[in-house]
Amino acid sequence: MRWQHACGSAEGFSVFAVDADWPESRQVTGHGYHRATGDLHVWLWFGSPHFDPQVQHVTVLSASSGNAETSEAWSGLLTFELWRNSSNRYWLARGCVESTELVLSGSKIEPSELSLVRVSDLTSFSNPFASLR
Repeated sequence: MRWQHACGSAEGFSVFAVDADWPESRQVTGHGYHRATGDLHVWLWFGSPHFDPQVQHVTVLSASSGNAETSEAWSGLLTFELWRNSSNRYWLARGCVESTELVLSGSKIEPSELSLVRVSDLTSFSNPFASLR
């Protein structure tokens, strides 16, 4: 799967992923474009192919709003907000890189241990929802 900007007017939109050193499975779990609003998103999963609570995992949602006011509000965020569950190592982070909104969640790994990279070609990611032939 190659990500193309042809589906909308997402100028400056980028898909972000955990860097190539990630030891577990890398999957595209969703993507979409809403013609009426211009909203665009790509959802990536890093972890075991089937959820295993004993294995570290991270999800990365890259999104862009077709609403200019929303995009402008997000563009002011330069750092990530971080929330943690006090009873386990689950966390959630939200931030923005240029015009791309990012929401990350994870467990069994600290957010500070992650390195994000831009990706334009998602062919190295498996797609668990692809039709079987």
